[in-house]
Amino acid sequence: MDKTSSSASSSSSSSTTTSTTTTSNNNNNNQTSSSTSNLLPPPHHSNQQQTSDAYYKNHLDTLTKEIKLLKTKLDTFERENKDLKKSIYDLTGRYDQLVYQTGKTQKPFNIDAILSSQTPEVTSSIDASTTIPSPPPSLVSDGSSLTEERLLSQTQRSTNKKMDERHFFYKFTLKGHSASVYTVKFSPCGKMLASGSFDKSVKIWDVFNQREITTFSDHSVNVSELAWNNDSTEIISGSYDKSVKLWDLQTSKNLVSYSTSGFILDVMYSPIDNNIFFAGNTQNHIIGFDKRTPNSIFVIENDSLVNALHVFKDGQHILTGDSNGKLKTWDIRKATKVSLPEGFHNDNVDGTIGSYSSNSNNCLIDTYESAPENRPISSICMNLGSEGDDGRFLAVNSYDNVLRVYDRSKVSIVSHPYSLAPMKLLHSLTGHKNKNWPIKSSIFVGKDYSDGPNIKQGGEVKLEDDDDDENRNEDINQSVLLATGSADYNAYLFDIGFSKQSGRLLQKLEGHTDRVYSVKFHPSEPILASCSADSTIRLWSPKKKL
Repeated sequence: MDKTSSSASSSSSSSTTTSTTTTSNNNNNNQTSSSTSNLLPPPHHSNQQQTSDAYYKNHLDTLTKEIKLLKTKLDTFERENKDLKKSIYDLTGRYDQLVYQTGKTQKPFNIDAILSSQTPEVTSSIDASTTIPSPPPSLVSDGSSLTEERLLSQTQRSTNKKMDERHFFYKFTLKGHSASVYTVKFSPCGKMLASGSFDKSVKIWDVFNQREITTFSDHSVNVSELAWNNDSTEIISGSYDKSVKLWDLQTSKNLVSYSTSGFILDVMYSPIDNNIFFAGNTQNHIIGFDKRTPNSIFVIENDSLVNALHVFKDGQHILTGDSNGKLKTWDIRKATKVSLPEGFHNDNVDGTIGSYSSNSNNCLIDTYESAPENRPISSICMNLGSEGDDGRFLAVNSYDNVLRVYDRSKVSIVSHPYSLAPMKLLHSLTGHKNKNWPIKSSIFVGKDYSDGPNIKQGGEVKLEDDDDDENRNEDINQSVLLATGSADYNAYLFDIGFSKQSGRLLQKLEGHTDRVYSVKFHPSEPILASCSADSTIRLWSPKKKL
């Protein structure tokens, strides 16, 4: 073989070897790559894992929410079941008491009648020939008081102990307003009830016949407060339309209308003159009006909103509660006299704008800080004393959920009738809710009440050595009671006299379905009216009939 052929052969062999080596290396690389790729998940597997986790997490959250919802429903059903059992227990106890007292079997309750919109009393479904010793409650009465009454009845049967006669029962509802009822006031004669509402109207009711007498609708915004004159022939209304209007009951007409510089928060007649009345407003003014001189008013300027006022028996001194939590007494004789333009009371001319601070310090007699931390006072009420004198008890509602009762002792009333310094804090009552709500209260003094044996020099209280409370007959005519509205849809009744139960909550009056803005006692009888944001007025009394 020649050299050329040998060289070619060698070259061919080398080429073949190189090709084989390259192929082998490629195969090895492919195998390594394939082996490595078998150890890793496919590129899209990680995304699938994340999607799966999110899916299960969403389902877990949904199931958790459903479990919580079911648990809430279960709690609601258990609570309703408990209430139903309690209602059955209370009604059974009432039925048992009725059977025991009358000595004969009675007809069952008419549930359909009870659940009707009229909400009649239970007596409507009992045999007419039956005489019931005590007024039966309706289903809207206080359930806890039913249980308490049943227990007291059992105690009375077994030990012949006397029951507390101060328990109030729901009587009936006055309906007619189309919005929240903000205030109620009994007439001094006791035959009528006035109500002011967010529906811009004032209604006059014949309470004992449960009918509406008339409606006044000239205000353009909600009615905030009302006041009767001394002989029950006229009424004044204050409103957030910044006006005070005077109404005649005989003609059902608006006699005069006054415009002021702020929302009217409280109004009251002079106790000695039906021609003069007063108003407090959001412009820090105490304004006096005389209907004989409609173009002249007298004004005192406070340093904060005048939320509440009370005119003392002399008609010349005023007690106010303001938005700084202070009680103040003023001498209206030193107020600034303001002459108004002709037609002021008809043309809505704003006549009370201006500063009167230069004279106001001369009017101020005394200041007393009632609510701590400058919590606003929402209302003040004072009971009437004997022969129309200013009463001994002063109740102050403030925006801290505390209702404070002060003792204006006989000594201080006689010697310093308009001074606040001698007052003593008798009670700080809690349980109701009036934080940030303008809740109002009312005081009832029984016609036979006498605190003579309990009073020492300087107004200190000395409790008599009576028997245990269980053996005492708590007569409402010998008691001093305080009622208040509340933002928790209830009204509350407290004992504030000098008995052993003084300062205790006697009863929670249930039945309203929204905030109870105001309550008011009848001027002579133990009858209570309550008004609410549920647009209704409810009447309560411990007596069988009104």
